[in-house]
This record gives sequence, structure tokens and C-alpha cells, in this order.
Amino acid sequence: MQYTGGDINRLGERLRNIKGKHISDEDLDLLQAHRLSFTEPLFKIFKELTQYKSTVQRSAIIAFRLKRISTIINKVIRKPKMQLNRMWDVAGIRIIFDDEVSARRMVNLILEKYEVRGQVRNYFENPKKIGYQAFHIYITEPESGKVVEVQIRTRNTHNWAILVEITDVLYSTRLKEEGYESNLEWGRFHQIVSSREELAQDEANFLYKTLDKHDFISKLADTFRTNSSVVKKQWQNVGHRDKYFLIELSSDSVPKLSSYNDYEKAEADYFEAYKKDEGALIVLTSIHKPSFEQISIAYANYILSYHEFIKDVQEILKVLAVEKLEDKEFSEFRKIFRLYEDIQANNLVNILVERDDVIVSFEDESLRLESKSKISTKKRKEIRKQINFGIRDLVNKHRLFMIEIKGVTENLPLWAWRTKSFLNKHEKRVSKRLKSIELKFDKN
Repeated sequence: MQYTGGDINRLGERLRNIKGKHISDEDLDLLQAHRLSFTEPLFKIFKELTQYKSTVQRSAIIAFRLKRISTIINKVIRKPKMQLNRMWDVAGIRIIFDDEVSARRMVNLILEKYEVRGQVRNYFENPKKIGYQAFHIYITEPESGKVVEVQIRTRNTHNWAILVEITDVLYSTRLKEEGYESNLEWGRFHQIVSSREELAQDEANFLYKTLDKHDFISKLADTFRTNSSVVKKQWQNVGHRDKYFLIELSSDSVPKLSSYNDYEKAEADYFEAYKKDEGALIVLTSIHKPSFEQISIAYANYILSYHEFIKDVQEILKVLAVEKLEDKEFSEFRKIFRLYEDIQANNLVNILVERDDVIVSFEDESLRLESKSKISTKKRKEIRKQINFGIRDLVNKHRLFMIEIKGVTENLPLWAWRTKSFLNKHEKRVSKRLKSIELKFDKN
């Protein structure tokens, strides 16, 4: 399809005027042609950056995508002064490093090797109000003149950003696109979670109350537990040459993952899926040397099978629980401790979530493991060893926490007997559950 920059800008105006609704087939085809015009420049820059990032940190995760059609339309509507032909993030590459030092080294390398449009957006030094932290760099691909956006994050800041997007999925918010002001309660929640400083008591209280009010941990855990086995079964069908992944998240938050070794076929399927459901969350991506772990980290907001937050928030709750106990706010303490116990149980399941060779499911009081291939005696021993190590670690951390709790309860008044009884029962139940888990394997 032949078109000019003016044609694209006029398309943007039409999309803006109709607010993205009832788009004609001709305009949708034109928008898709504009997206696809970034494919070759994106492939070229991705290949080069894959080599460069390996000189900085070989284990860093690198992925690319073309911006989703629905996201392009929403951005055009949200930014009335922006010309569609000057949208610089239609083509995007994301690199996730272990630490900020490596991220900064990659930024300097890009500045040395490429022509960069505008200034580097340093959201580490100047985070967005909601807490977003990353580097954004806009590279000009010399042959086409197309601009490719490069986002550089650390594992921690990426985990935070993905949690924002997971919240959008589970609670129908629009925090990623519209920011802090779009929902003040969830905006402050994620702002607090992003903080590198030790939380003040009022921040910890707000965090807990938001979790409790929206049943956030249970909703996360239930979604993750359901999706973990679903996506792993889909991953087992990935061909060894497949490197393009189409991930579609349906309204019931169950992901569908398809893999391809032909990008044109993958892009055609993406376009058809979008036309069938314009509101669906659908992304087409490529990951260098893909693994289940990498795609689960890079696109956790689509895979919805695991997130570090469930583990991290437990430490905050421990501190808050001790403070409530010391302040004799027993009712609040018991609520916080129940949430702690829920997380403790979920952490048990997460011991195996990161493995891509087994699928974990519950069966009565047992964990059942399934695998595409036969689970050998050697692998069974390895898995049992891993589970036993994980359980011991959870039990030890729980034991240390309970020692701290008991140090406070020894000085409680006699009328606090209800809280003492509550603790005794919960301690026994948590410990019993962790120690008595039986591991079963499939019958292959």
C-alpha cells in the first residue's frame, strides 16, 4: 500500500474525531500498513542491540514488539496535538538488566553507536508520579529514517511496571496509559510499591488496607495458579525454531499463547485477532533465545502466572504485624496475619512455578506434577530436593518471624488471650501445611 506522511496524519485526525469507534476497513488497513512499515527497521535494530547487550550482560532479556493497534488509537485520542506520523514508539524494544549499573552502561553504548532523537528520558532520576522508572531512548534507523523506541529497565523496575499492567487487567483500571491521576487509590498504591526507601507506617498501613479492601493477593494468586498450568501446557507445544509469540488475554484473564517461526504469518494472525475483538489484549512479540522463564518475566501482564510482588509484600506485612501487636491493635493484627498466612501458602506453590519442564496442580492435599516427557528417577530426586529446600526455607523464615512475634506476646495483658490463642492455632496450621505437603508425579 502506497501512502504519505500526510495520509498518516490525516488518518490520526479521523481516528481522533470518531474517538476510535467504527473505524472503516480502509482506515484500519492503512493503520496496519503504517505499523508494518516499522518491521524491517525494528528487526535490524533488534539484531544489533542483541549483540550489544550481550557485551554488557549476557543474561539480560531483550524483546521487541510493534505497538498494539488499540494502544496506538488510544494514544492518538489522548494526545490531541500529536501527529500520528510522529509517534516515536510504534516500534519498541525492551531490555531488562539485573541492575541499574548495567542499564546505564547500555544507555552509554547506544548513545555512542546510534543517532538518537531528542534527549534520553531518564525516569530513574525523575520517576513518573505513579513510580515508573526506566530509560527511554529513541533511535533513528538510518536507511528508513524510522524511529525505534528502546526501553531499558532493571528487573525490579520491570516487575513494578508489570504489576501496574496486571492491576489494569484485574481491576479494569488504566494506570499504564493514563497514570496516577486516573485512579488515585491505585495510583498511590503503586507509587508506594515503587519506593526504594523504607516505608513509613502510614504508607505500610495504606498498602495493607488497599490489599485487604480489594482482596488483591487472593485475586492475584488464584489467577496465577490457574494460568500457570494452562500456559505451561501451551508452551510445551512451542517448536524449537519458533521465536515469535502471539499472546492473547481474554476477558476471563486466561491467556492463549501461539508460537511461530514466520513473522508475516504471526502478524497476519494478530491483525485477524484484533479485528475479531478490538478490545482484547493481544501482543505479538519476539524474544532472543526464548524460554518460558523469559517470556513469563517480559510479558507477565499477559501470561499472568507469577509475580515477585506476592513474595516481596510479605516482608512489609511482617513489619506491620509486629507494629500492630506492639500498639495493641489486635483486630488489625489478626487481619494482617491472616493475609501473611495466605501469602505463605501461595509461596509454597511458587517454589515450582519458574520451572518450564513441569506443570504443577493441586490434588487433595498433594501437589501433582505433570510433564510432556517422562519424569525420570533422577529428575524426581531433583524436584523433591528443590521442593524440600523451598519448604525448609519457608519454615525457617516463618520460625524467625514467630520468634519475633512471641517476644511481643510475652508482654501482652491477660485480656489479650484471644490473640494468643489465634496465633497458636495459626502457627500450627501453617507449619503443618508446609511440612506435610506430599508430592505426586504423573503416571508416565
